Amino acid sequence: MSTSRSTYRSLFADPSFPLFIILTASFFLTVFFRISASVILPLEGERLGMSASLVGFISSVHFYAYALMQPVSGILHDRYGPVRVVTCGLLLTAASCLLLTIVRTPFTLGVWRLVSGFGVSPMYSATLVFLAFAFPAERYCFYAGINFAVSSLGAIVSVAPLGFALDTFGIPSTFAILAGTSFLMAVFLARRAKSDPMRKAAGDEKKTISSILPGIGRAVLFIFRNRRVRSLMIVWAVSSASLLSFQGLWGVSWFAAAFNASPASARFWSSLISAGMMVGPLMIGGVVLSPEKLPLLVRRVSSVNALVWFLLLGTTVSGLPIWSGGAVALLLGAITGLRGVFALAGVTALAPVGEKGVVFGAMNMIAVLSAIVFQWGTGIVINRFPAGQPGVYTAEGYFAAFLLVSCAMAASLLALRSLGKEPLRQEE
Repeated sequence: MSTSRSTYRSLFADPSFPLFIILTASFFLTVFFRISASVILPLEGERLGMSASLVGFISSVHFYAYALMQPVSGILHDRYGPVRVVTCGLLLTAASCLLLTIVRTPFTLGVWRLVSGFGVSPMYSATLVFLAFAFPAERYCFYAGINFAVSSLGAIVSVAPLGFALDTFGIPSTFAILAGTSFLMAVFLARRAKSDPMRKAAGDEKKTISSILPGIGRAVLFIFRNRRVRSLMIVWAVSSASLLSFQGLWGVSWFAAAFNASPASARFWSSLISAGMMVGPLMIGGVVLSPEKLPLLVRRVSSVNALVWFLLLGTTVSGLPIWSGGAVALLLGAITGLRGVFALAGVTALAPVGEKGVVFGAMNMIAVLSAIVFQWGTGIVINRFPAGQPGVYTAEGYFAAFLLVSCAMAASLLALRSLGKEPLRQEE
């Protein structure tokens, strides 16, 4: 079902839309800081003479902090509302950026990654909780499409544009601007906190901090005990981990080795997966989701998602030019974005009203931990196919690693047998 022009105007005119845009911009920062280390740390590692293992450890600190805080952030959203929680996260993010304007040593770089991991940790689940409470369920695709598109832009801006800013203005000035931007966003949210649709409901019930851990435990049990949520979680975690293994780690070097391409060419064509993540969700902005449609949509999109991974493998060994790999990467990003929208719509429909935040957070924690396992596992496989030069690996190694990734994507479809065909609604 399509959406008329007048309906689009009413969607943009919704009183909750300004808050939604700032929360979405905060999610942009999450993706930006997740990937920006690939630009910052190699430069600083060379300047400071850090080993590759130390650079890798400093980068990973961000992900461990981020994963640890996912269920905690979710339960805080349920309790205090996403606007107030994200306000605090933005202030932490601003503080982490200011650190790089003062001094940059291995220790301060590690603290930057740690604090930024804690700072951006509430942003993802915040947008999902806000979507669930602020807007009608049938318009989920419209607002989720904007959310995914803007956040995916962070993956693009955090590479070439960030590198240009660092070359032009330097690290201190660039991160001073990022700190100021984060602070201004926090001020806006603080001034509009009373407009949070969850604020009143969250503020009525007083709970102690000690009740956070039991709340997280209940969310994890709900995910694994509810067969339909569990099936969505498995597909979500495997697809997200596969994406991050390509997008956040091996994509550029795989394209360079497979297509015998220059680093600049490999960066451009492999980065089209991020462009696809923007385009895909925006294409379905006018689709009206219903509980009856969701099971079939999730199945179809997840199946195509797995198929496109094998198509990408084919382009890397068929002797085709690099633009063919880029075109498939664009398609893969678009399909992955659609899978994300539909799977999250399903979780939104199934999660208990007062626990959506902690359920989103627990699921995202599982997805991030899965990504760590996938990146570690693909690294082990690729490492078994060294080239003559240290730190350089063969196209066969990347193919073997991503063949396993593709097979994992295909195997995850078996979990959808538990999804059933009934409309996705919260159980009474």
